[in-house]
Amino acid sequence: MDTLQQAFQKLPLLTEVPAEVFPILLDGAVEMTFKAKEIIIGEGELPSGLYILLSGTAKLYKSSLDGKEQTLFVLTDGEPFCLCSTFRKKPFPVTAAALTPCKVVSISKQSFFAAAEKDNAFLFSMLLKVSERLRDAMELAGTLSLQELPQRIATFIAKLDSPATSQKEDHTVHLPISHKELAKVIGATPEALSRTLKRMSEKGMIAIEGRTVHILNRIMLEECAEMGL
Repeated sequence: MDTLQQAFQKLPLLTEVPAEVFPILLDGAVEMTFKAKEIIIGEGELPSGLYILLSGTAKLYKSSLDGKEQTLFVLTDGEPFCLCSTFRKKPFPVTAAALTPCKVVSISKQSFFAAAEKDNAFLFSMLLKVSERLRDAMELAGTLSLQELPQRIATFIAKLDSPATSQKEDHTVHLPISHKELAKVIGATPEALSRTLKRMSEKGMIAIEGRTVHILNRIMLEECAEMGL
């Protein structure tokens, strides 16, 4: 079996897709590699089709004329992007950039729609991802406009917590991005983020070691997400 097909069949997004669909989906697929900080596709460009991040971490962001950035999504292994541009011939509305070395696979629109016609499970998985992105975008808009910084941070950390560990008093989660990138996600300066994390640590809510966050008091974290410090 082709190595690329094997890799795709292991992606959580595509676990329900029958094996016979993958040769259709990957017909003419192009593998690309990017270094950290390289632009994968820029805002306003026309994507060649669907992109899937096979390995690494990347981000989707908007930038203003004065250079300010707002990170909208952080992409990890197996995440698709350029979905909207695949369904409609429209310019990509954001910029996709690598945060770490990345391997990306580009799937042509023709192969995408051929796979969708072959099996509904593939199309359903893509529509599910579109709905998740829409939900996340609405949550981000509400968070940035209605919540104070401590609430935003607590909400972000709480979402990283898995159901298996969320009831434990003392456990850890790993930030998928640097503190600098986290500041862009939650709409803060790195300095303000650092000060707030320090205050949260002083209250005995969390302890920070690099990208590792020790949740010392889950109840306090949830209260912070709801009401702030």
